[in-house]
Amino acid sequence: MAQVTTFTTTNIRCVQWHDDYVIYDQLSGDTHVLDEVSGGLICALSKQALSRIELLVTLTALFVEATEPELESYLDGFVEKFELLGLLVSE
Repeated sequence: MAQVTTFTTTNIRCVQWHDDYVIYDQLSGDTHVLDEVSGGLICALSKQALSRIELLVTLTALFVEATEPELESYLDGFVEKFELLGLLVSE
């Protein structure tokens, strides 16, 4: 049976401000300003763990004009970036 990877965030706070999101990392004290798409994804993850498929569904709703290959590429970059920042954890 294949193992399903889920993603969750570290201890963060999210606030939407106009078209951006302000993310506060309570562990490091860092603050990040994110665009509407990345902010929407990271805030969704702060509420519950999501699988890659669930993240793609959420991303599709946030980025409706994107093609499937663009969504896959965006999600790959998102996961890599936010894992490096220490805000995203894969389980």
